[in-house]
Amino acid sequence: MLLGIGCAANPWGIMIAVLLLDARRGHGIVWVYVVAWIGAITVVLTAVLAGLGAIFESGSHSATTATAVVELALGLSLLAWGLQRLLAARRAYTATLPARPSAPPQLPAWLRAIESISYLAAFLLGIYSATYPLVIAAAGEILRAGGSTAETVALAVLFILLGSSSVVAVAALGTFAPRRSAPLLERMRSWLVVHNRAVITAILLVLGVSITARGLTGLG
Repeated sequence: MLLGIGCAANPWGIMIAVLLLDARRGHGIVWVYVVAWIGAITVVLTAVLAGLGAIFESGSHSATTATAVVELALGLSLLAWGLQRLLAARRAYTATLPARPSAPPQLPAWLRAIESISYLAAFLLGIYSATYPLVIAAAGEILRAGGSTAETVALAVLFILLGSSSVVAVAALGTFAPRRSAPLLERMRSWLVVHNRAVITAILLVLGVSITARGLTGLG
């Protein structure tokens, strides 16, 4: 599922997981973050499926229309956000052209402070970092498939597995193969520090177009 892959590709979530591997409290802290991430996605997806599912069970045409409207609004919001980020990046780039090359991007102070983070803060960070717009869109797509209860559960589990795969992979590599994975994770962290803004913008634009198209199709 494209939405699950988009959820997993959240660069902030991956970067936070990589940084948590170096936290003073040990590797247990990154698993607290992962559990919170998975739990947040699961709870929100379940709640949205239950809420929209009750509407779909009515069998009315307005239920399908309402879902399409939600997807259209969500897609347009993501698209607008992505375009705003793109224009802001271009303005920033144009403003720095006459100047000397800028210093390499630095992590925000709150990310640099992760090495001393508490278990509670890591848990809350996992909840905060989850990509909720894509979870909501996924719920609409799952219900639109019109499958049985078992098929709906299977699709929901698939989305959760895909959406959590990146942070789980980072945590597993850092925990069970720390020496072998250290160079890879360091390259990943360095690359994300430099390119995270561009990656987020690209994800917003791609998913914005995709979800908008699905909403328009549902209204057609």
